[in-house]
Amino acid sequence: MTVRGDSGGRLCLEEAVTGMGRNLRKRAGIICGVLCVTALCLCGCGEQGPPEATVGGTMPEAGEDAGRTSEAAEEPSGADEITTQDSEETGGRMEVTFLDVGQGNAVLVECDGLYLLVDGGDREYSSFVVSSLKQEGVTELDYVIASHYDADHLSGIVGVLNAFPCDQVLAPEYVADTKIYQSFCDVITEREIPLVYPMMGDSYRLGDAEFTIVCPDAYDYTEDNDNSIGIRLVYGENSFLICGDAGEEVEEVMRISGLAIESDVYLANHHGSGTSSSEKFMRAVDPDAVVISAGADNSYGHPSARVMEEIRASGAALYRTDLQGTLTAVSDGSVITWNTDPSQDYRDGDAVAADMASAGSGERPADASGEAPGENVYILNQNSRKFHLPSCGSAEDILPENRAEFTGTRQELIDAGYDPCKRCDP
Repeated sequence: MTVRGDSGGRLCLEEAVTGMGRNLRKRAGIICGVLCVTALCLCGCGEQGPPEATVGGTMPEAGEDAGRTSEAAEEPSGADEITTQDSEETGGRMEVTFLDVGQGNAVLVECDGLYLLVDGGDREYSSFVVSSLKQEGVTELDYVIASHYDADHLSGIVGVLNAFPCDQVLAPEYVADTKIYQSFCDVITEREIPLVYPMMGDSYRLGDAEFTIVCPDAYDYTEDNDNSIGIRLVYGENSFLICGDAGEEVEEVMRISGLAIESDVYLANHHGSGTSSSEKFMRAVDPDAVVISAGADNSYGHPSARVMEEIRASGAALYRTDLQGTLTAVSDGSVITWNTDPSQDYRDGDAVAADMASAGSGERPADASGEAPGENVYILNQNSRKFHLPSCGSAEDILPENRAEFTGTRQELIDAGYDPCKRCDP
């Protein structure tokens, strides 16, 4: 059951402070004088259902720590009540990084020194996501969103929540019968992280950026994918649409909802699956750029040939983690710049996998122009002269004095006298 703020769910200040996470504890003294304190009781999951959480409601601005705003929001406000300053007023920027987690999703957003992580990839990429966040200078997260509970979205989140403090987790209100879901529930409970099941239309602030929940309209879909939490992220005049594995049924709900979904950048739903990114939805989103987050050798055929044709017909720039690795888009509030040129390679996932098999190499295949793929990150053992993928378990065991990180190509390391790890086959 969820805590909805009724009188039966209120606690005294002492009890509430004990049950709250780090960010809400900082605000408790101020909130007490303005609002009744609402219980946020976190319990074990298992057969009794998901952890208890607050439902819906717009949350106050995140990240109130040393050097951050400590003033509590007086009243929640709706999506149309939150305004975002443009770049001339902020003089800042927002950075959105689509991490290459193979067949999965993981998106890190930074704005004004505050951080949002949407999904975390599958188990084998958990350590890579944690190390990537550390390299970006992340010491704490203001929001983590678990779009839904499939392992290729959730596993890395569990690793991240064990590694970083987090002010608040947003997750869908349904139960999954998986070990990784149980681990997710456990870390929420053990670290006393505030958990919210957001409602369609709720809005949240991230410094001078904001994001609005655009799906689902209810957490009662038969297909877990359709329970995916989707957000539209806005900074100044720029916008990003990220909706997990939402399928065509939920896409139609979004299209007719009245909420804004038109966006400059669209992370293709469900890794470019043929069951998502319908023609009507693509027209409504009208993106300038589309990102495909998928594994180069995935067994699902993602992205599908139909979606590739939809993107080609839209005229949008195409970026692909399967061919280009980690992608970063930087917005100054009016212009979005990328860390690489568009791929514009419209091969479907089966064609890419076939090319990899015929090449007989662990590297990403060349793109349609014949050019080599983007550089990769490898972990080196300078003692054994072996190199590993960041997600490799052996890489985690390297002594600090022998460990080094290299960004470049596989062949460059081989030419330098390093051997590929036989366990992860980088």
